[in-house]
Amino acid sequence: MDPALSGRLPTVPGDDSRQTSDLSPTRLASLFGIADLPERLAAVDDRIVGILGDDDALLGPASVRVAASGGKRLRPLLTIVAAATGGVYDDHVVDAAAAVELVQVGSLVHDDILDHATTRRGRPTINAVEGLNHAVLAGDYILARAAELAAGVSQEAARLVAVALGELCEGQVLEMRDAHDPQRSVDAHLASVRGKTAALFECACRLGAHCAGLGEGHTQALARFGDAFGMGFQVLDDVLDLIGDEHRLGKPTGNDIASGVYTLPVIAALRGPAGDDLRRALEAAADAADAAEVHRAIDLVHRSGTIAEALGAADRYTDEARRAVLHLNQTTVGEGLGQFPRTYVTWALDNLMDPRYLEVPLTALG
Repeated sequence: MDPALSGRLPTVPGDDSRQTSDLSPTRLASLFGIADLPERLAAVDDRIVGILGDDDALLGPASVRVAASGGKRLRPLLTIVAAATGGVYDDHVVDAAAAVELVQVGSLVHDDILDHATTRRGRPTINAVEGLNHAVLAGDYILARAAELAAGVSQEAARLVAVALGELCEGQVLEMRDAHDPQRSVDAHLASVRGKTAALFECACRLGAHCAGLGEGHTQALARFGDAFGMGFQVLDDVLDLIGDEHRLGKPTGNDIASGVYTLPVIAALRGPAGDDLRRALEAAADAADAAEVHRAIDLVHRSGTIAEALGAADRYTDEARRAVLHLNQTTVGEGLGQFPRTYVTWALDNLMDPRYLEVPLTALG
């Protein structure tokens, strides 16, 4: 059993103690001590648009549209910062950062197909606008461009991207295998999270370390950071699917339950006192495809107190990431890297959580 559900619970502040958090490139430049970080991230965006629209490719317009539809660019950020721990920034870093982001974008296009999603981040998906067949080909095209960029960096970079993409597919299959299964174990869920999310964050850090020519010990530390950050990121994202603000998220809450993906709070609640009621609600939500049934299931999870447990798990992954790079805190970049997981969690809760859930302890929601 993963220790994710053990240990202390985090304290979630009320509105009067909320702190304004900022994840802008300018704020991150200050955090990491990289003055031109906004320009570096902009260079990655330019490289993405350039390679997707190269030679007037027929799949280019839809691919560029989805790649430019928002997103926090966390994976390329970590590639840039990992390379910066070795004092390196060059075209290879830009290409590697663009490659890892394109893997993310291509996988999201395929996710939208699997989920029959019509919007992402408040904008129409490719399958909703150009159609299913176009979306399949666009997703493949984006991944091919990612491979092209990585191969241009080095054979090792291409290998890292290929390994991460394989793990992403395995993680997604694990999730699909367990869809609508109330007996899904915590271990099975976390194995899926590690493949579909954490592996790509780890890849981002490894690519940055590779571009900087860092040694094995330093590279492994950054890889552990990426893995732990990715695990915490996904656990937090799963929580926000239950208690997020739909307008700020750019998508309706309850998507996981509606699609039969039972995440950490739901799995824990199924094993609690209200587990039988929740199981019946989940079955009704699956059979009826009824939003009211989905919200009834969410309400039962709220009342169970397991959302606070899941936030505690995210908190522990955050601390694990910090400890992985603790030895780098003698530099501004390294110190910023250690602080970043907590900075991200604060930003996400401050900006994406439904404000109602900051007014009372999460264990008392209902």
